[in-house]
Amino acid sequence: MNTLLHRPSRTAVRISLATAFSLLGDQVLYSVLPVHFQSFGLLPYQVGVLLSANRWIRLLTNRLAHRAHQRVPASLLFPAAMALGVATTLMYTRTSSFAWLLLARLLWGLAWSFIRHVGVLAIMSEVTAERAGQTMGYYNGIARLGAVGGLFGGALLVETAGFAPAIVMLAGISLMSIPLSLGVRHIVDEEPSEISHSGTQGRDATLLALGFSLGAVGPGFVMSTLGHVLQSQLGAGIDLMGFHLGVATFTGALLAVRFVLDSVGAPVLGALGDRFGLRFTGVLFFALGAAALSLATTAQGIGTLTPAVIAFFLCSTALTAAVSGAAAQRGSEVYSRYVTAGDIGAATGPLLGWIAMELVDSPVLGLALGAGFYALAAAISATFLRRRARPSA
Repeated sequence: MNTLLHRPSRTAVRISLATAFSLLGDQVLYSVLPVHFQSFGLLPYQVGVLLSANRWIRLLTNRLAHRAHQRVPASLLFPAAMALGVATTLMYTRTSSFAWLLLARLLWGLAWSFIRHVGVLAIMSEVTAERAGQTMGYYNGIARLGAVGGLFGGALLVETAGFAPAIVMLAGISLMSIPLSLGVRHIVDEEPSEISHSGTQGRDATLLALGFSLGAVGPGFVMSTLGHVLQSQLGAGIDLMGFHLGVATFTGALLAVRFVLDSVGAPVLGALGDRFGLRFTGVLFFALGAAALSLATTAQGIGTLTPAVIAFFLCSTALTAAVSGAAAQRGSEVYSRYVTAGDIGAATGPLLGWIAMELVDSPVLGLALGAGFYALAAAISATFLRRRARPSA
């Protein structure tokens, strides 16, 4: 009997670790800029621009990564992208110049397009479709360790050592990504993988729609509005076990659960997706995610809201592994378009959520919109994804 979980390959672990180290500098900004932007001489709208610029530029650079991947060896592209990522981290030390910081964020978006594209395709070239979700689960789980390190370890360094020294230290740690990125094999698409040669265009379009939904709801509606929702429930904060937690701290702790789930649960949930197929996984977890967000919109207090949000994060972890793995199995072209669809969703989700809340004046409207998007994605999965044929004995 085949076991549910299989060990990731050495290549997958090495690329995932390199990716984790590369994320330190990017992630620290999400915990530091919203708190200390005034001391850097930045205006509130400039913080929003800086934290989203790396996503908007990827709408162009994802395609560039795909084309370069077809012509330049990955053994050059991957370490070059890692080196650029380290350089952008060092650029953050010049906090007095918004234009300089914006340039750094745009360059990081360029670097991340190559890091993600080349790394994921190199990993997925070694696995069959039956292990795609599990492999993406391992990749996401290990890479998320870098996000946790940047968000919390980076913020701790900033508070104890100061911003510029902390950034230099994080850049020094990120240098580990370069030796780990050496020797990545160059994979060029020939034929799409075994995911189904009939009706592939329809399937690819479905993957793009699901990718957009994943980006718009998770990084978009939910993560960008959760703090506002919690503030409406908690007011100034919450007293827990003799400690007073402010809303920002509680929001950060709750968001951290998402990264923990990615690190611990993604391989298992990805393996379940491989076992039961993308159609079943999409219908089940999009529907459960919609139900969880619907519950969160009606929650009266954090006793219901918190587990509902955690349940949504669990569904998001399973879906990201399954859908990303399926897209990567389709090759460089499809994966490039898939991640771009996700980036469009992640870039527009916060904007749509906050505009809607301003018009309707409801703190939970963003969560309600997310529930609607997930329900639609469940219907799309049920309608347009074919059941996977059983592998022959």
